[in-house]
Amino acid sequence: MPAYSGKAQPFLDAIAASMFSSSDVRNWILAGTAAAATYDGASILDDEQKTVRWRRGRTKQPFWANYFCGKDSQCTCRIHESKSLESDAIFFLRSNVGRILAIHVEFKHYREPFRNGQPEGYPLRAACFAKTYAQRPFLNPHDDWMTVLFCGNDALADPRISHFQRVITHDEARRRIRDYPG
Repeated sequence: MPAYSGKAQPFLDAIAASMFSSSDVRNWILAGTAAAATYDGASILDDEQKTVRWRRGRTKQPFWANYFCGKDSQCTCRIHESKSLESDAIFFLRSNVGRILAIHVEFKHYREPFRNGQPEGYPLRAACFAKTYAQRPFLNPHDDWMTVLFCGNDALADPRISHFQRVITHDEARRRIRDYPG
């Protein structure tokens, strides 16, 4: 059986491919969020993101995947005693007026529970990254952030999903994202 990231990767790859190729998908992901008004029709910064992320060399994962806040206990981008250290994916959009949005994506399989502090850590990490990108050579500068959860319908009963600005079920994603696994 493949490791977790291997099992999640086909879903994340489909999300990334659609983010990079379709303004309709980007606008759909923004729909209903505070960022929608500013970033509707925004361009994606895939080449810029790749250049920044791979400044010191290519990563094992795609350039948009697995952004870690740090592995030490001093990391201020996570909940105390939580092992939640990373965003599964980040995508950067540039608005028509030049503002840049970082979209932090979390992916959960059907019936996969959140770890301690995981949903609470997403907005904390996103806000921290927006303030500290200058100290993180792998991270693009950005003005704003939002968090998105891709999950099964079962996760909708968990009140902690309120920590994500946008929640998209796998059923919804399958209808909107080309090649989203079944």
